[in-house]
Amino acid sequence: MIKTSPLQKGDRIGVIAPSSKFNKDTCQKAVELIESKGFSVSWHEQTDLEEHQFAGSKTEKITALHDLFSDKEIKAIFCLVGGNGVLHLLDDIDYDLIKQSPKIFMGFSDITALLHAITVKTGIPTFHGPTMTRFQNIKAEDVTQCFDQLMQTSTEIKVEYNGDELEGTLYGGNLSMMQSLIGTPYAPPVDEDKILFIEDINDHLSRYDRMIAHMKLAGWLENTKAILVGQFINSQDNHERPFGLSVIDSIKRHAPHVTIIENLPIGHGERLITLPIGAKAVLKNGTLSFKSS
Repeated sequence: MIKTSPLQKGDRIGVIAPSSKFNKDTCQKAVELIESKGFSVSWHEQTDLEEHQFAGSKTEKITALHDLFSDKEIKAIFCLVGGNGVLHLLDDIDYDLIKQSPKIFMGFSDITALLHAITVKTGIPTFHGPTMTRFQNIKAEDVTQCFDQLMQTSTEIKVEYNGDELEGTLYGGNLSMMQSLIGTPYAPPVDEDKILFIEDINDHLSRYDRMIAHMKLAGWLENTKAILVGQFINSQDNHERPFGLSVIDSIKRHAPHVTIIENLPIGHGERLITLPIGAKAVLKNGTLSFKSS
């Protein structure tokens, strides 16, 4: 892995919108919060663009991404919002350019696919954490944990686990976006020992089961040591003919060898801790920690 420099007080954070459009004026509270932590915020002009539901065209989004990775004054890149459309970008990104200028890149939801594409193609860890739209909605403790993670002042996370020590590379995020990477060059390596984390929103239990089954059939779960399960908000079902399996049930059915850790504070609700994609992770004595090498 190629290490990124920890965020430091006084650093400038650039903001882009790789997915859907959104009115950035509603994010003033998020800007004030970030500034109160000692950082400045710089909006790329692309965040004002519109094309259908998207924040500009594919070319405009990729140009913005390249701009911020090339800008030596920008030390970290945060995303405005998730939504839809990030998959359109992956084949045309200049990953060599990104590799030459490693820096913090953070987002979640639809951005899950871009996080993994950057990490898999460059070896640079990325961060599954708040978008600008989420900073003002999550708990204060999760905002603090986010900046502790980005500044590398604290990298241990408490989890409900006291079994044998488990180790693997950390991947994960939105379950439907993780599934969308199967069969692409942006997916985590099948043969690598992994610790996965998953969350999702507004989908059916039967479709979550199908996603997990697909991951198993693609070989993803064979070398997975543990799955950390976050929030699955507004999960839906057929009330006349209930599916009968929860997300946990589906994991147990398709990957009975995998350790399951429930209640990870991550998702589309008020809890969203920040996790480093591509980091070497260790589960031991009630903590999830990350190795420096």
